[in-house]
Amino acid sequence: MGENEKTDTRKKLMKEKLKLFKESLKLVWKSAPGWAFANTLLSVIRSVLPLLIIWLLKGVIDAISVASTAKPGTPIVNALWPIMALVIVWFLDEALSDLSNYVRKKQSLKLEVYMYGLLHTKAIRLDLINFERPEYFDCLTRAAREAPWRPNSILNNLVAILRGSISLVLMAGLIFTLNWTLAVLLLVANLPGIWLRLHYADILYNFQKQQTPESRKSAYFNWLLTGDRPSREIRLFGLGNYFQDLFRKSFLKQKEEEINIIRRRTLIELISNLFKASALFITLLFIARQTILGKISLGQMAMFLLAFRQGMIYIKDLFSSMAGLYEDSLFIGDTFEFLNLKENVTALYPVIFPQPLKKNIVVENLSFTYPGNNFKTINNVSFEIKKGEVVALVGPNGAGKSTLVRLLCRLYDPDSGKVKYDNNDIRNIEPEEYRKMFSVVFQDFMLYNLSAGENIRLGNIDEKNSAERIKTSASFTGVHDLLNNLPNGYDTGIGNLFDDSRELSWGEWQKIALSRALFRDAPVLILDEPSSALDADTEYDIFSRFREIVKGRTSILISHRFTNVSLADRIIVLDKGTIAETGTHDDLINKGGIYSKMFAKQNSRFKK
Repeated sequence: MGENEKTDTRKKLMKEKLKLFKESLKLVWKSAPGWAFANTLLSVIRSVLPLLIIWLLKGVIDAISVASTAKPGTPIVNALWPIMALVIVWFLDEALSDLSNYVRKKQSLKLEVYMYGLLHTKAIRLDLINFERPEYFDCLTRAAREAPWRPNSILNNLVAILRGSISLVLMAGLIFTLNWTLAVLLLVANLPGIWLRLHYADILYNFQKQQTPESRKSAYFNWLLTGDRPSREIRLFGLGNYFQDLFRKSFLKQKEEEINIIRRRTLIELISNLFKASALFITLLFIARQTILGKISLGQMAMFLLAFRQGMIYIKDLFSSMAGLYEDSLFIGDTFEFLNLKENVTALYPVIFPQPLKKNIVVENLSFTYPGNNFKTINNVSFEIKKGEVVALVGPNGAGKSTLVRLLCRLYDPDSGKVKYDNNDIRNIEPEEYRKMFSVVFQDFMLYNLSAGENIRLGNIDEKNSAERIKTSASFTGVHDLLNNLPNGYDTGIGNLFDDSRELSWGEWQKIALSRALFRDAPVLILDEPSSALDADTEYDIFSRFREIVKGRTSILISHRFTNVSLADRIIVLDKGTIAETGTHDDLINKGGIYSKMFAKQNSRFKK
């Protein structure tokens, strides 16, 4: 790479960093403009007070020196006023310091809430397909780690630079009146430290970015050891020590290298501190000589010594803030990388507002491939579902049934082909509005550690005064009596995360998930293995009243239990992502194809 190209690259990186600073400050200002202004104002005021304290301290020492040489009985009033002024200014400095801490905390809280809001809003809007990509989790992990506090760090570093610059100029100006070389020495002695901080900021950032996958692996092993879901198998199979070992190796792999980097930085910092100590030694000798020769008073000596010491502190803080700002510029990019991820599942022009299904849903030549796969999970699939029809999707595991459901709900977009909802391409419908037309019980349905009634109401969270409809939905699935007899009825918390909650069996959770889907009252109902955990009596009761429960809604049923599937108006058999056959239960039995063989095997097992 030529010199010109390197220069252009540096300019481009600088422009990107400046843009990130600007965007970060916008976030800080939007989250709490009043608190951001107060934080800045207090910092500017506090930057002047240290010089005033040093100047007043000089007056106190000189006044005491004069009083000590005066005649006995001379009033010390001349020393009293400087002492009182010093105490008042010191008190103001301390009070403003405490107030400044409070303002920063308040502003930080506002910003954290605001940034979590941005993260959560983005996370729930991003395409579901992102969860099939490991790089998405790396990006999310880095953003979640940095987003809540990094923008505020940028503001605080900028404020610290402003405050440090003002204080440093004042202190350096004071030292300059004694000797200009001491002012230069003050600056030069701190240059190795700033270079060190900038150099290792790059090293640590690149290291942490590379270690994100390993960090997620450590978090996963930690969850296996501490989480509720894996706890049973961990104990049953005696896997605790095994996963402890995996966690320890993964965790140490990250941390040991980070410690080595910090160790190298610490050794170099010792050399940097030698420069500062040498500068202080030279300054002390010079000021001591000037005092002994009578060129400066004791008060001036104390003032210059304190000024040099404070100058060392301010220049260190100033350079640290500058280095921190550079470090922020590296890490804040991770936040904006996540916030700028593109949302592909959006409504295309012209946008259509969906209505309850009037005619049909048509799938035309639909194909879909998961990221990283070299085969199609759904391959050129076409079929029609008419309004009010009950259609069953069957086939072996991995045939593409659940994937097809996600495509129908437009949780994924296909590689090719289309889905039409009443002759409208669903890509022309706002996804959030389109999904309101569907109610789904997923195979891996959610367990919400909330009240029983809230678990059902989540099917349509916008519906108010829903107590009776919640109970009606629960009655359809046979879980009403159980919930009604809990200590606080439908207001009883369920799950095991919080106090005063009642844990349910997996089958009872599935009934609640089914109740939640029925409560939504959407025109299209999709049930993906809705009875996998139900007892035989409950399953029989639900499916013997299936038509009554779905109330004429267009329904799609996925099940491996062919006694339930036989209730459908039409059965679509999937095999390796394609439609192998379709027809009624009787048609497919008479055809003697895949469905007939699967049904015969299942039936023969029950007969035995």
